Amino acid sequence: MTGTIVAPLEAGELPDVASIRGLRLDQILLLTTAALVLVIVGLLTALSAVSTTSQFEEASATFTERTQNHARELGQTVSHTLALTSATSLRDNNYAFLTDVARAIIAANRNILRVQMFDADSLLVADSDPDAKLGTASGGRKAERAIQGAVFKNRPVYEFQEPLDYGSQSGKGLIVISYSLDELQHQLHVLKENKDDALRTTIRNALILGLGFVLLASVVAAIQSRRITRPLGVLTRRVMQLAAGDLSARAGQATGAGREVRTLSLVFNHMAERIKVLLEDVRSKAQLEREVSLARTVQETLLPGREAFQMGTMRMAGVVITADACGGDWWFRAPLDEQRVVVGVGDVTGHGLSTALVATSATSGFASAMTMREPDQLNSQVLISALNITLAHLGRGEYQMSSALAVIDVHTGLIDYAAGGHPAACVYNRLSGQFASLPARGPLLGASVSSQYSSRQAQLRPGDIIVWYTDGLTEARDAAGKLYGTQRLGAAVQTNAQLTAEGLRDAILADVRAFSAGQPQRDDITVVVAEFSTAS
Repeated sequence: MTGTIVAPLEAGELPDVASIRGLRLDQILLLTTAALVLVIVGLLTALSAVSTTSQFEEASATFTERTQNHARELGQTVSHTLALTSATSLRDNNYAFLTDVARAIIAANRNILRVQMFDADSLLVADSDPDAKLGTASGGRKAERAIQGAVFKNRPVYEFQEPLDYGSQSGKGLIVISYSLDELQHQLHVLKENKDDALRTTIRNALILGLGFVLLASVVAAIQSRRITRPLGVLTRRVMQLAAGDLSARAGQATGAGREVRTLSLVFNHMAERIKVLLEDVRSKAQLEREVSLARTVQETLLPGREAFQMGTMRMAGVVITADACGGDWWFRAPLDEQRVVVGVGDVTGHGLSTALVATSATSGFASAMTMREPDQLNSQVLISALNITLAHLGRGEYQMSSALAVIDVHTGLIDYAAGGHPAACVYNRLSGQFASLPARGPLLGASVSSQYSSRQAQLRPGDIIVWYTDGLTEARDAAGKLYGTQRLGAAVQTNAQLTAEGLRDAILADVRAFSAGQPQRDDITVVVAEFSTAS
């Protein structure tokens, strides 16, 4: 079968997938890829900008240092030369000559903007600046070698100081040369413009490169996401079909979708096959459970109920507790005539439905055997032989059964009994407190139609209690694996002997349950209790 084997789910039972909001997987892949490319390009651009700025700063520092060194060397050379040539004029107070010398230096070197000369009293005695006032103080300058930044006519300069020893008793004079920084500023400006151009070029190239990468990554991501999401979409639709009950739904091969998606498709197909097989098993099991339930109903209908049966001085009650849904144990009781009652107990070997059917057939066969002859011709031997032949033909030797039968005269207490491979019934007298049994030998029923059985007789006494049971009772085990046994059964009978037949039956079952508490029931348990009292 490849079609639907279960009814589709009712409308509304499937998940409302249309209500699920959010981006599709291909959109997520596309956006994630684009964002990743943009981040990478942004980082590369930032690194390029930092590198360009660092290079500019390094070049600026190098050029500034070079300019300072050049200005320092030039200032020191000029100052030293001027000090040698001006000492005599300064000593002779020939200030006009000194002023001419200062102006000549300005004219000879375009980077030197101003030359000043101070005497030992810190008074200005010569200045290349025509606007300067000679005789003014130096403003706290000390006659020592130094270099410092300053401004001359709104132009930045380096001022180099060189002490001038011209033999004055008051001390040394001072030469101050102002070196222009225009070239340095121009070069720095050029460097800054180059840096800005480099940054703009880097950013422009990064944007172009980033846009190209984004387009390329988008195309690749779209293709790859399509290869991945298309099989996933197919798989999703097949899952919905499977959820709707279409067990023929199968996923494709998912070629190119990646190992995980191919594995998922393969697992889905395997799961669909397994669900199909499991549902077939469920159907078969459900059908079997219906059959078992029907068999159990039939079996319970044929078995006597839990209520007590009273006939003259004999009161009888029994029950079958199955280990499975259907059991292989059975019991039967019915009057033969106005004076005698027959009771039978049996245990078919094995478990399950077939065993239950055999037990049910045995019960029916036992009832049929009672109608084959006149009541006065029936005894336990006739009944058990007829039951053996019925079971042998029914089971063809594959099913066998232990059984115990008894015909009881409720007036006289005479009991005629026979058995085939079954435990002997326990007899306990309430008045004397003595135990006895009803032993009878014979092969298991159903093995052969030629099996022979014999009956025995015994006399019941007033106060006698007879307990028939199957081996599921005495072979019940506790947590340690110990058997319940016949001794504990006898103790339970003696302890509860004052109860009625149905009360004693229930007390025995309760004692077995308490003994094997927590342990699973391994076999069917049947207990039948009959009490014989004096005639009223």
